[in-house]
Amino acid sequence: MSSRNSPELIFDLMGFGRDPGHFDPRGVEQHGGASFAGSLETLADAICLPLEEVSAHGAVAVARQTVEIEAGKVEAGTIAAQRLEVKGWQKGRPLLTFSANWYLTKDVDPAWDLRETGWHVLVEGDTPLNVDIHFPVSLDEWAATSPGLTAHRPVNAVPYVCAAEPGIRTTVDLPLITPSFC
Repeated sequence: MSSRNSPELIFDLMGFGRDPGHFDPRGVEQHGGASFAGSLETLADAICLPLEEVSAHGAVAVARQTVEIEAGKVEAGTIAAQRLEVKGWQKGRPLLTFSANWYLTKDVDPAWDLRETGWHVLVEGDTPLNVDIHFPVSLDEWAATSPGLTAHRPVNAVPYVCAAEPGIRTTVDLPLITPSFC
């Protein structure tokens, strides 16, 4: 997040640079639960293991030292990283977990294991996977590149959604979405 030159997003909306004593994790948990619960529920339904409950937990870490980012200055001791974990539960145990880390510096307290960019996908069970996906983009290009990670799939889904029968459709209902350069 350090390369985003958006003070409104970084400081006002997300609350970076604030005193951690005034941080209310319920806001992150409510937003995170609302934002990601549907995806977990859709995935669980697709594999015929519907969720009984979804919970969310938020946490913050503070900057160990003052750091200058594109959007401004983050003082030592203020919020410099946020973590969200959303869990989908079945039979009293977590079945699916989505975790996200947003940070302005990796030098935070408490120390968190923060990667440069990318996703970590861990599947446990009879066909386990442990996959790290890294984005080969410089920090200077990250703010311009990363929105496409979210936008490309829905944009490429438009013709499939328009061709679908009326009603609510999920990723599971639509065909495999691939980009077309025709």
